[in-house]
This record gives sequence, structure tokens and C-alpha cells, in this order.
Amino acid sequence: MAKKMILAFNTVQRLTHWLVTVAFAILVLTGLTLFIPWIGNLAQGSAGQLLRQWHRFGFVIGVVAVLIYLIFAPKSLFGSLKRIFRWGKNEFGWLKAAPAYYFKGDEGKMPPQDKFNAGQKLWYLVVVIGGLILLITGLLMWLGQGAIPSGLFQISALLHSLTAIVMVLFFMVHFHLAVVHPLMKDSLNSMRFGYLPEQFVKSHHARWYEEIKAGKS
Repeated sequence: MAKKMILAFNTVQRLTHWLVTVAFAILVLTGLTLFIPWIGNLAQGSAGQLLRQWHRFGFVIGVVAVLIYLIFAPKSLFGSLKRIFRWGKNEFGWLKAAPAYYFKGDEGKMPPQDKFNAGQKLWYLVVVIGGLILLITGLLMWLGQGAIPSGLFQISALLHSLTAIVMVLFFMVHFHLAVVHPLMKDSLNSMRFGYLPEQFVKSHHARWYEEIKAGKS
């Protein structure tokens, strides 16, 4: 008997996700020369110029992805933003119960979650806030070099680097939970095909499931 499926992410949402993933990969790989000494020489000369061009290309892809989301699925975008900024006792309860759940498979103390659980909300908050910081500081360094005070340029560079480090660390956790962890296989499939099994939604996103049943989502 076929599983009953629930639409979790529409085509625009999935396209945006994978475009942002590509942009993030390009930005990280081209930015590594600043943090790994043995490849630091790549930041010099014509190779360095090429890396900077690819870094800016990654930035453009990220901006285009957000614009696609905003233009073609604004309701989904603002609905998702509303969810990730909505925190209550269930989200904080998830943070408390997460170690036992993910390391031992103990679901007993896991409170019902929204369409995005607290861990996903935390990651998306990092993406949204971190992305804005990278956007502002990146533009200041890209377009303001030689035109803005040197102190502002140095502060922008520092904030840019620190934000990138934080985002990479959070991404590593996100990647493990979304791709590697056996309990989350269906989450990865939802970002590939758009759908989640009803039983998975009922078990992992009970608050959202109740919204669906009530016709509110």
C-alpha cells in the first residue's frame, strides 16, 4: 500500500534551496584561502583574481535565488520567515530533548514540532541573519574598496569572516542531520521531491500536522 504523502516544499522553494546550496559551496570553497595557510598562495596574482571572481559569482547566485523566491513564491517566503522566528516552549523543549533523541533515538521527551523543528529554525535563522551580514559586508568590501574609510573596511572584513565561520559550523551540523542521520532521510527527500510521508509529518512535525488537518496550512 502506497504511503500517503504531504507536500512540504513547492518547486520554487526547492529551486531556491539548491541554488543557495550551490552559492554557499562556491563562497566557502573560494573563501578557504583566507583560513588555510598551505593554499594561501592561491589568493595571489591571477589565481587570486579568478578566485575573487568566482566568489562574487557565488554571491550573485545567492542573491538571484532569494529574488526568485521573493518574486515567484512570496507567500511561501514570508510564511517560512514567520515560522522560523516563532519560538515557544516546544522549541526550547526540542533543544533540551535533542541529544537523547539524535544519539539514542529516545522520542519520549520530544515535544511536538512546527513545520520546521527547533534545530531547523535555528539553522534558518543563521542563514537569514548571517546572509544579511555577509551581503552588507560583502558589498562594502566589493564596491567600497578605496572609497570607504579603512577602519570600516577592516570591520567589514572581520565581520564577514566571523559570520562565514559560524555559518560553516552550523552547516556541518545541518548536513549531518539532513543527509547522514538515519532518522532524517525523509527530510532530505522532501527537499528533492517536495513531499513527506504523512506518518513522518505526524511523528516529527505534529504541530504542523494539526494545522494541515485543521485546514490552516
